[in-house]
Amino acid sequence: MPKAARRQSGPKSAARSEPYPAIKPGDKPSEKASSKPELPLPDHFDDLCAHHKEAAIKKAEKALQEKSSSDVNKSAKSSSSKKSSASEKPSSAEKKSASFLDLKLDGEDNDSVPIYDTCSEVRRKINALLGKDNNKPENGIPGEFKKDGTPKPYTKAAFVRAVDASSKQLDTFMKAKKMMGGGDSAIYPKAYMFFEKKRIFEGKKKTAGRLKVEQE
Repeated sequence: MPKAARRQSGPKSAARSEPYPAIKPGDKPSEKASSKPELPLPDHFDDLCAHHKEAAIKKAEKALQEKSSSDVNKSAKSSSSKKSSASEKPSSAEKKSASFLDLKLDGEDNDSVPIYDTCSEVRRKINALLGKDNNKPENGIPGEFKKDGTPKPYTKAAFVRAVDASSKQLDTFMKAKKMMGGGDSAIYPKAYMFFEKKRIFEGKKKTAGRLKVEQE
């Protein structure tokens, strides 16, 4: 009688039941085992002599290296451009505070802002702001709009609130005469700073009269 087959048990027999596949000479490694990218060899590579094959391999390796480095540079540039574009975008908080009233003039904290406009010039600007031309978009109250979406124009009450003054002070200052009439009014420096901030915010140049006063 033939001998009975030996019984195998345990983890060792299970491991032996599935041996590694044999690799024959000339077999190419599978795509999973190979982590290196395939070289861009020419189609007639097999027909070349040994010397030309070596040159073709070197050329393919160089092209592959240049391609990988260019891909890395492109990804780095795209990530940096995304970061720069994200940093250039203003936040919602910055958009809300985009008002000329938020600007700070040199010397404003200690009440030492130099004044380069006469009282009559400040009165002229107040009349332009509150007069018939106050419907211009640049004369609107920052952040306040009508139902149709246009900026709300400054009123007398809105202006005195903006400069932290009273209507009586404004009336007294506007009734003064001569170039420096009302120079002792508390509204004079406040109104000047209001219009100076507005000029800086809008990027308007200084007038010739303003530059002359600064030189003097």
